[in-house]
Amino acid sequence: MAKYLKEIRVYIAFSLLFYILETLVASAMLLMPGYLIDNYKKGFNIIAGLITTYVVLYLVNLLVCYISNRLADYRRIKFEKNLKSDFFNAVLNKDYDNFSKYDVGEYISMQANDISELCQNYLSPYISIYRSLIMIIVFGIALIVFVDFRIAFVILASSLIAGLSPKITSKNLSSRNHHYLASVGVYTEAISKFFDTKLMLDKRSMKAISEVHEKNLDNVLDKNMHFRKLNSLSFVINGGAVDLVMVISFITVTLLLVNNDITIGMATTTFLYSTKFIEPLYELNLNIGRVKSVEKIREKLMLIINEKNSSFEHEKISSADTITIKNAKKRVHNFTISYPDFTFAKGNSYLIAGDNGTGKSVLTKIMMNFITLDKGCIEYDKKNIEKLEVSNLVSYSPQTSVILSGDYYDNVSLYGSYSLDNLEQYEKMFPIEVIEKIKNQENLKNLSGGEKQIISLLRVFCSEKKWLLLDEPFSAMNERIVRYFLERFAINEKTFIIVAHNYSEYVNYFDHVYKIDSKAEKLI
Repeated sequence: MAKYLKEIRVYIAFSLLFYILETLVASAMLLMPGYLIDNYKKGFNIIAGLITTYVVLYLVNLLVCYISNRLADYRRIKFEKNLKSDFFNAVLNKDYDNFSKYDVGEYISMQANDISELCQNYLSPYISIYRSLIMIIVFGIALIVFVDFRIAFVILASSLIAGLSPKITSKNLSSRNHHYLASVGVYTEAISKFFDTKLMLDKRSMKAISEVHEKNLDNVLDKNMHFRKLNSLSFVINGGAVDLVMVISFITVTLLLVNNDITIGMATTTFLYSTKFIEPLYELNLNIGRVKSVEKIREKLMLIINEKNSSFEHEKISSADTITIKNAKKRVHNFTISYPDFTFAKGNSYLIAGDNGTGKSVLTKIMMNFITLDKGCIEYDKKNIEKLEVSNLVSYSPQTSVILSGDYYDNVSLYGSYSLDNLEQYEKMFPIEVIEKIKNQENLKNLSGGEKQIISLLRVFCSEKKWLLLDEPFSAMNERIVRYFLERFAINEKTFIIVAHNYSEYVNYFDHVYKIDSKAEKLI
């Protein structure tokens, strides 16, 4: 977190400078009423001077407060932008194993909620702690110099004791807040899945989904209430400790006033200072508690951002003549999947066929080095994949078509990552009327499943990588479009490895067909 505070250090420095100026102005204004009470009989010039000074201080205070607020806006926005950018890029660059530690919905919740929570309950309170300390120091010095050292001693001593109150609840409060925000991430992921089922629901299943949603929602709100219960107690404890300082100062001033040890003007100033002194003391206790409450959230986000990515150490390859798979086995849940030996040669087209449950999609992830084998090996030109980064060589298209916000060209080029120079050539692999329909669709998310798969295929072609690994690329297309594509795809000088289960009618279009026909072995 020190890195992100350092990046806004200029804003922090100017903020502290203006906090000092703001406190000095406020301290001077607090002296005025008591001075007026003790000196109002000394003539018009004294009164006029006090009024003029008070008005000038008031206007200066308004200006200083405005500048302080604008500085707070700038530092908050820059802090949030830097943190969200680093978090997003860290998640985007994670290897498959590290990425899989959280669901997508949890990452979305962290990006949208947890970081905003840090801005609200870490950055702002963190800076406010220094503001409170500045006010306590300045007001404390003013109490000693302009009021009475006995009153100053009593207020400062009782304030130090009150400052210990946040420790009573801080650790437990942080834990409860962490569990609450974690449950928000799980809930966000669940909501995403529920909405994905919208088109397949009937009245009976809608009721079931609604009931499950209620349970998930109740779980989140229960954790929120669990946090808020302790948070309310924390407010009472911290506020009560601060108010106790005011009670003690009231008793002290009363005793000194009765014994004629201070003037009425000094007593008035003391009450004003003690009341004003309570504000930074209360804010100090409150903000220490707020910073402590997000400690676990901060630790989690920093762990994700700073987590070492093993794929950065892998050798990046952009060419290969062969891919071989030998004696490969992978355990998935309670099953072990055994694969036959494969050899893929550059420039050929391959169909990996098999029924559901035979591990075809798992194999594609292994070939991309997203997950590792339990036994056997995969080699690119006799180099073990475990030490390779193959994303520059192989363009991978998963089962689920990903449609991004943006237009047709944004999607097929991945926001300009890929060249569109050969797009027209690739579009010719599909019926022209289908391509035109896709291009004319204002919201690409409304495309049919088959049309979305066409965009996915065009995307991998535009990547201009020599090896294409496609997982069930035709599952939602009609037979006419599939045949149209297969009759034309071989003209491209690329190596195709296509995984499919509805394969019987398409085998003649490929140079080689591998069939995975053994079911996974259940572990005893």
